[in-house]
Amino acid sequence: MRDRIDFPTTMFGAAYLGYVGGLFDEGFEAGFPAWLQETNEAMLLEYPFIAEINDEHIIGSAGHLYCIVPVDENATVAINRVQWNEKTQTDEVTEVLYRSESGEPVLLFANLDGIAHEADTQVFITDNSGNTCEWYPSLDATSHLAPCTSEAGDYLSFDFTEYAWYDIPSEFSGRLSDGWTGMTALGLAGSQSTGMGWITETMVEETGRYAYFSLRFYLEDETGGTVDLEWTYEDSDDIEEMWSGFWAIQTIPDGPSYVTLSLSLVGGNSYGVTDGPVYLCEKYPLLISPSGTELLVGAGESGVCLPFMSQSTTACVLTQAAG
Repeated sequence: MRDRIDFPTTMFGAAYLGYVGGLFDEGFEAGFPAWLQETNEAMLLEYPFIAEINDEHIIGSAGHLYCIVPVDENATVAINRVQWNEKTQTDEVTEVLYRSESGEPVLLFANLDGIAHEADTQVFITDNSGNTCEWYPSLDATSHLAPCTSEAGDYLSFDFTEYAWYDIPSEFSGRLSDGWTGMTALGLAGSQSTGMGWITETMVEETGRYAYFSLRFYLEDETGGTVDLEWTYEDSDDIEEMWSGFWAIQTIPDGPSYVTLSLSLVGGNSYGVTDGPVYLCEKYPLLISPSGTELLVGAGESGVCLPFMSQSTTACVLTQAAG
């Protein structure tokens, strides 16, 4: 398990895995791997060693869950429950939870009252050189892992939590682990005045017929530009729908970027069929493949579907159009 991850020059790595309310009462084998697979598949895909941690190295059964990985394989690890004493103004040990001299990764439940920023657990890690760090697992005001620092202000812990991968469809977490990244404005629209096109072929559910869809982005600046969308049935030369409008991007390199599309139906066979104008405004998560030729579009955050998607679609892959 020691080749699982390379930490910077620190004493231990730590990750926040989420909150568990009594799921582990029936034991590790029944609860943990399935739970993490369901709630944070990306962490398992990126760090599969976490699922290999056995029940001898799981401390507690409910609360906020942390994974702790000492850098030194022979480090001494001591974990205690503590409680603040107002009279002495110190944390007093109320329960000895774990002792080890093997430096194996552990899964630790802490913050048992359910409030992640209120620490109730003390972790000591001592390496072979006699260096010791003391850490209280908790989350800070931004819901990120509280670091362990020395008196001189040096960071002694490395946070390997995949924050950008939380609460995303499994299609996204799997691709992130395969090297897909957040989209940039230039990657989405290119630098040419002709823009960049992305195409897909899929079934139009209401008709049972297949159709070709083209989504073309034009770059104005690093925040967005204009966009055209049109589609036609595979057995027809007539454009069924033509949409035009604007796009704006929020780039997140280590997770899905978010693109807001504001489109109006401006032409095609469907134009004028309904009373009044037809508008579409929605924010969609996007990833781009390592080759830059595939675009993954996820479901809109408000449930508004693009013509090539449906309510049952969690993600759709488009390929870069030639020329």
